[in-house]
Amino acid sequence: MNLRQLEIFYAIMQAGTISGAAKNLHVSQPNVTRVLSHTEMQLGFQLFDRVKGRLVPTQEAKTLLPEAERIYQQLGQFRSLTNKVKKGNLHLRVGAPPVLASALLSPIISALCDDKNLSVELSTANRDELCQSLLKNELDVAVCFGDDAPAGVNHERLLTRCMVTLTPMAQEKKTITLTELLEDSLPLIGLDPRDPLGQLLHQAIGRAAPDYHHQISVRSYSAAAELVRHKAGSAIVDPWTAQQYQHSKEVQILQLEPTIPLHVSILHAEHQPLSITAQQFIQQLKEAIS
Repeated sequence: MNLRQLEIFYAIMQAGTISGAAKNLHVSQPNVTRVLSHTEMQLGFQLFDRVKGRLVPTQEAKTLLPEAERIYQQLGQFRSLTNKVKKGNLHLRVGAPPVLASALLSPIISALCDDKNLSVELSTANRDELCQSLLKNELDVAVCFGDDAPAGVNHERLLTRCMVTLTPMAQEKKTITLTELLEDSLPLIGLDPRDPLGQLLHQAIGRAAPDYHHQISVRSYSAAAELVRHKAGSAIVDPWTAQQYQHSKEVQILQLEPTIPLHVSILHAEHQPLSITAQQFIQQLKEAIS
């Protein structure tokens, strides 16, 4: 199966119909039908059963799908790299956790793209995935929670903020202690300790109440906030996630005592010098938060 056949197969698996696959690939339906028929003839088995106008994947197709997805993802990364090579320093690949991508980086990227000759790819992932992408030359710059980096990745602290509390409880006060949250009848929603902010929260709770057990734990900060909105408990999150609920009538934002500082850092691979565009992006980012 060549790359074109793989592309057709994957598009049909996603769309479920010839017409849907053709639309997504911007080609004609006869073209898709012809490539699919030729592929099945080459393979010696059917990839799809035709049932009431839809294509139902055979067991053989389902077996091939995971490997096809992996190759298709690598193909996308290769296209991204060729686009960067083609545009040289005028193409920038940036990565960040979702909340930092939307709340912190979006205005900077928007301003940067006033230059119509410049293009930007913004990817979202967790810190470990972003560091791996830097090392594999899939990203130029990453902005992450935390104040360290693995071998081969340079890091520079960008800013420091404090985690805040989200609670569905009506409070007249503006601050709340960690002990009060842990002793309250309403549970405190936990964050995954493998996550940078989850690790900070886990350490703080370990010092205050080593035996505390979370009834609910999540890895997504927005999921924690939504659980608070549905009165499932209180949560301690980053200030950017909390900012999205500042006008909510269902969630109250309180300062936490003692404070839990969090750091945001800029990361890039040691083996890859920063382009002029990457340096410009970092400079604008620093100016925006100063």
